[in-house]
Amino acid sequence: MAPAAAERAAGVPDDATLEAAGAVIGSITIVRNNVFDTSLDEENKAPYRVANRLHVLTRESVIRKQLLFAPGDPYSHRLLEETARLLRAQTYLREAELRPVRYADGAVDIRVETRDVWTLNPGISGGRKGGANSFGIELEENNLFGTGASLALSRRTDSDRNETLLRYANAHLFRPWVGLTAEINQNSDGNGGALGVEKTFHALDTRRAWGLSGGQLSLTQGLYARGDKVSEFRQKNQDFNAWWGWSRGLREGHVSRYSVGLRKLERQFQPSLDPALVGPLPQDRNLVGPWISIESIRDDWALLRNYDQIGITEDELLGRRYLLRVGRSDTGMGADRDAWWLEAEASRGYRLPERSQLRLSSALSGRWEDGDSRDLRLTGSARFYRETGRNRLFFAILDGQYGRNLDLDNPTYLGGDNGLRGYPQRWASGESFARLSVEQRYYTDWFPWRLFRVGGAIFADVGRTWGRNGLGTQNPGILADIGVGLRLSNSRSAFARVIHVDLAIPLDSDPSLKNVEFLIEARREF
Repeated sequence: MAPAAAERAAGVPDDATLEAAGAVIGSITIVRNNVFDTSLDEENKAPYRVANRLHVLTRESVIRKQLLFAPGDPYSHRLLEETARLLRAQTYLREAELRPVRYADGAVDIRVETRDVWTLNPGISGGRKGGANSFGIELEENNLFGTGASLALSRRTDSDRNETLLRYANAHLFRPWVGLTAEINQNSDGNGGALGVEKTFHALDTRRAWGLSGGQLSLTQGLYARGDKVSEFRQKNQDFNAWWGWSRGLREGHVSRYSVGLRKLERQFQPSLDPALVGPLPQDRNLVGPWISIESIRDDWALLRNYDQIGITEDELLGRRYLLRVGRSDTGMGADRDAWWLEAEASRGYRLPERSQLRLSSALSGRWEDGDSRDLRLTGSARFYRETGRNRLFFAILDGQYGRNLDLDNPTYLGGDNGLRGYPQRWASGESFARLSVEQRYYTDWFPWRLFRVGGAIFADVGRTWGRNGLGTQNPGILADIGVGLRLSNSRSAFARVIHVDLAIPLDSDPSLKNVEFLIEARREF
């Protein structure tokens, strides 16, 4: 379901005519809208007016930094569309629309209109999935003083650890699209920190990009069988990456990007301090060396509504994209082994008849050392959407992984935390897995308290794992469940776009399973 097109201003020719006439950009007007639209009777009420007064609007300068055009540039409809996508991708904005509003003397005046979301998150959060509860207290601002920067202080407890996190990020701190990310965390099982400075390939026509990042983290990681922790080990990570990228920009609807870099990835392991949980220990590794990559993107986007969100414009890349990155670990540079490593990604979307869409993606990663592959993973995903009526959509996802000689510290699990909603988290493990989920989704026009848009789903999941795992436990075979769910789209906030409330029934005779699994979690999509 595509969003309705904005009505064109009177006296402004169509885009093809403007571009053929050599029109240039004239004035650019920025219109910033607050969280609630008090011009509507439904939102012209005291609570909404107070919320607007408390909220700091995104600064006009922050929006202007992200525009891909300036007065005097040739008019380009494509750049208006790409700028709108960039703005909508920011967590502190809900919507963005750019359109020509006046044409005179060869110049096109542009109106840029945005709507903010609530970006202050002081409070308590919690959830339940895969039979495990999580709880958090946070103070987070995703648009600090209207600058687009984020600052977060949180305390979170889940089945793995207690974590205290302080994080700051600003994508435009030094200059447009040159930003900083910094974080410090203190955990019940370790601590860590990370720092990164980066100039991104933010637009299709960006010619140069670079990055410098590093961090360290210590933690305790468990190994699970049927949802229970049966062993654990202590882990210390050190990472560093420096890279430089270049591109000739967008050429005939296609862009190629090239990057080179130097990376260090070190993992050290020690036995658990708890004698009852001492078990198999992963092998230490220290990979240091150069890498090179190529990325290719075909400029083809779909503008959607009520697919993976409710009542929010969605931008989806359907054009072909692939990324290939190859690196070398060299003992002459301080590594503990000579090895090649590979990372590859590919994706493509298709518009199908009967208001349908198919999105395919795949990834390959692994190392080659001592004449054999290590931690080899080939993953794939197929996502199918079909509009079955007004505010109704059928969705199916088939995904899986083939794995070989996986590192013990990076296991593969299948359970309630990653797609099998009727089972505890980490219920099955192995080197490979396959999973199929189908949903009939419903999107309503109900907008209670002008805060949440409401949807729902009827779903079924089936999947299984194959191959050995680090503990040698038996594979449980085919797992399946059915269920129903409520979806609440938090369209006024920068946090937790869709709240899931699910009841799932496992179709399994295992007496250790509950008859009904209850899940509540916040996710970025339906």
